[in-house]
Amino acid sequence: MGGLVLDIFVEFLFRIMARVFNEIRSQTWPVVTATVTGSGYVSADFGCDVAVIRYEYSVAGERFDGVYKKPFIFKNYGEAYPRRFPDGVDYSVRVKPGDPSTSVPVTT
Repeated sequence: MGGLVLDIFVEFLFRIMARVFNEIRSQTWPVVTATVTGSGYVSADFGCDVAVIRYEYSVAGERFDGVYKKPFIFKNYGEAYPRRFPDGVDYSVRVKPGDPSTSVPVTT
């Protein structure tokens, strides 16, 4: 049982580190307004639970979509987070110059 709990924290920390890395590398990318197309909460059988935000955006007349997954240790926080992002709400993302299919949400 102890190993299972450790796995949850290891995955959580890995996801947080990956998220921070993406935010740092994208700081100079231009910001565009995306639209939320769906949000929800995924309870994992193994590892940590995640809130999922799906969005779409346009660059130079071309449509793209993206997914943001935020990890949570506590279920109640994970279930509450996606409620902040109902379908149709504006969502700011940074878009990689030269490859607009790569985006990183602007987190607050």
